[in-house]
Amino acid sequence: MSRPASRFALALLSTAILATFATAAQAQSRDDRFVLRLSAFNPEAELGFSGDGTVTDGSDTATFGFNESFDTGREWRPRGAVGFRISERQALIGNFYDYRRDETWEYGGNVLDTGTIIPGGDAIEIPGARIDGRLSFRLANLNYEYAVVKNDSFEWGLGLGVTYAKLEATANGSSTGTDLVDPQFETVGWERDGVSPGLHTRLTWTPAERWTVGLEAQYLDTTWGNILDEEGHFERGGLLVEYMVSERVGIHVGYDWFRLKLKDQYRGTARAPDGIDAGPFPYSGNVTGDLKVHGPMAGVTFRF
Repeated sequence: MSRPASRFALALLSTAILATFATAAQAQSRDDRFVLRLSAFNPEAELGFSGDGTVTDGSDTATFGFNESFDTGREWRPRGAVGFRISERQALIGNFYDYRRDETWEYGGNVLDTGTIIPGGDAIEIPGARIDGRLSFRLANLNYEYAVVKNDSFEWGLGLGVTYAKLEATANGSSTGTDLVDPQFETVGWERDGVSPGLHTRLTWTPAERWTVGLEAQYLDTTWGNILDEEGHFERGGLLVEYMVSERVGIHVGYDWFRLKLKDQYRGTARAPDGIDAGPFPYSGNVTGDLKVHGPMAGVTFRF
């Protein structure tokens, strides 16, 4: 988690701790059967691609690598959470996210030395590019939770659940061109959705009658379900501080963070431009994509 996120989390915890000493009310367990939280989520995203590979002309081989990252700005998005208590130790916990962002990324280009493959070969200029795209990530999960530890002021639950995720990416890309490559323009679209089982845990602390501090986490592996064909995992963590203004209505603030990391293999064949008597050049390697979304949230709580 970034330093601003850490400072924000510490500030929220400090607020809850101070509230504990500021009130003489004794912490009490709540018997609310249904809890609904409606929030505004203000995330930013970090999208990274890294990888390595080899290229050959049949006799000589060269290795290459890349590591590029793109940041997006903030935009308020809806977020929801629901809890239904089945019994004293059993509950159903659900979460919903809808992240969407339009962004422009620019790549300044690079230079590839071909001398290790083509004797006396010159460096090849890789053109710069501009990408105008939209990144969309929707997530909904429902988890069954059993309270392993439960008393008047503290509860720790473990559970299993199911997660539905939908990822969409669309982009319009253009390159500047070089002496060997003409400028190009391309439109691409990518979409995946599906369901997967996952793991769930939650800590709830009630330091005073009207206050609640919660920590929640989920994890799933992409091989567990049918969301994605690529190998990878999804992990999420959230912090919540809540104050009940009345018996049924409260306000809350918090910080949410989730990450999707994917890894895949690729292979293909590159051909030299016209006029260069070399190649073809088979290549292969691994590429990793890493999406991190994190930011503060605030909203209203209803308890019944």
